[in-house]
Amino acid sequence: MVIECFASDTKLMENSACASRYGKSGNEQFVTELSKWVFHERGHLKAVNVGHHKVGETDEPAMYRINDDLEYSVEMYEWSGKSWEPYVANDVQVQFFLMSPYVLKTLSTDQKGLYYTSFKVPDVYGVFQFKVEYQKLGYTGLSLSKQIPVRPFRHNEYERFITTAFPYYGASFSTMAGFFIFSILYLYHK
Repeated sequence: MVIECFASDTKLMENSACASRYGKSGNEQFVTELSKWVFHERGHLKAVNVGHHKVGETDEPAMYRINDDLEYSVEMYEWSGKSWEPYVANDVQVQFFLMSPYVLKTLSTDQKGLYYTSFKVPDVYGVFQFKVEYQKLGYTGLSLSKQIPVRPFRHNEYERFITTAFPYYGASFSTMAGFFIFSILYLYHK
């Protein structure tokens, strides 16, 4: 049953269902926030200035060597409806990934949108990826990845004498000395 009310029917307005006003529904705020999220007016994340470099340097290298110390950083911002504001969270993680994550670190933040960490490259060589997979309820997801090769030491980059190998050095030199003494005794003894 539809009741039509007109402003000219004042007697009808006072006594009928048309005169009653209803309070605002809680769904209005939900629908407003949902439409802001759908149309990227809120909760939209972006990442800029993704970078990595060796500790103490500023340039991004073409490759890393095993056991290098490196730093990784990324800036994250959230759209507030009018401008990009720094996004602040404590659950952003980076993976240093070959076929499975070798390093998984939670990024530190300066509360101004910059996330950073440092770690040692694992003692495994291959083509690694820096991965940031960030999913949080109410925000758009971020998926960042960047490949970087990791190489072993060159033959001339190892240290000359490894201290833990001294027993092996001693064994080889004593074998050479024993062979030399045996040869002298065998050749010149009657």
